[in-house]
Amino acid sequence: MKVTLSRQCFSAALARTSGIADRKSSMQILSNVLVSTEGDDRVRFAATDLSLSAEGLFPARVDKDGAVTLPARTLHDVVKNMPDGPITLNVDGDAVEVTAGRTRFRLLSLPADDFPTIPDAAEVSFFDVKEKHLAGMIDRCAYSISSDETRPHINGALFQGDGKILRMVTTDGHRLSKVECRVQESGFYNFNMVIPQKGILEIRRLLGDSEDTVSIGSLDGSVFLKRKVEVEKATDDQPAVTADVCLSSKLIETEFPPYDQVIPKQQEKRMIVPRGKLLDALKRVSIVSSDRTLGVKFVLSEGAVEIVTDNPSIGGSSDVVDVSYDGADMEIGFNAKYFIDVLSVLNDEEVAVELSGDLDPAVVKDTAGEFVGVVMPMRI
Repeated sequence: MKVTLSRQCFSAALARTSGIADRKSSMQILSNVLVSTEGDDRVRFAATDLSLSAEGLFPARVDKDGAVTLPARTLHDVVKNMPDGPITLNVDGDAVEVTAGRTRFRLLSLPADDFPTIPDAAEVSFFDVKEKHLAGMIDRCAYSISSDETRPHINGALFQGDGKILRMVTTDGHRLSKVECRVQESGFYNFNMVIPQKGILEIRRLLGDSEDTVSIGSLDGSVFLKRKVEVEKATDDQPAVTADVCLSSKLIETEFPPYDQVIPKQQEKRMIVPRGKLLDALKRVSIVSSDRTLGVKFVLSEGAVEIVTDNPSIGGSSDVVDVSYDGADMEIGFNAKYFIDVLSVLNDEEVAVELSGDLDPAVVKDTAGEFVGVVMPMRI
């Protein structure tokens, strides 16, 4: 096997695949990336950890057909540090020479036949969605995915297509996020899947924030996402060079919790708060809060909310934020980090915070009516 790629293309191919290779696996082949020829002008790069897989077809000059696997992270580091210009990969027995100009590396390989089978997307029925819509949903929900892998039903994101609405919901048992996106494109969505946390984060890495569309589908317990990526920028006399990349992730097969039962339907109190000022106040006050609980108290009165904490081992702190509120006075405690997280994923100048009793959850809503965040209270 002998192939030549531009440095930019080679680097882009490894950037899209090497992060999935599992360096900690007891199976050495899983830390490798598969490089194989496809015709005389493309090379396929693939990596997997058996639950998450990525592959892409990248433009190349193929002088000799073949396939080989190489240590993904090492190969990526090699290519990033090569001089500009074409890079040639030439298989020589159990080793592979990687050369560019007068720079030469010799890397040990493993047989391509030992590489696991990558899920096949050929039979998947895909639908299209703007990448900025999907990226925005993930950005507003990923923070509240549970990191506890022993609770698989919440160690991922519920992703639903309901007519013209795309919906994503996440929870870790202490807070919940729900975001809905109403799309204008023709056609109706009808799907329901729970994507694991690692899959969600890798999907986000693959997405930009443009008006371009990406394709999503599911088959045999896996979700697939396809998109074109730019591997070489356009020049005055040449268009941009693109490659087709496909990411797949096994889905979580357990039922997602009935999230509608967690979101309060009617709250007695509602305040409109300047998001940035409340966020800054929470960050300041939480500096001296308990390291274990990060507990702070919201003290509501007409026109203001005071954020208070008292830590017997350090001291205390308070800050006041002017708000639009004319309800009854009340006090309620929260984990400061949970409120900081939900305010940090929103961009609105103002948000609504809805409350009921001092033991009832708070509901945070954006001005567009797309986002709902639920934060459970705590005793202080």
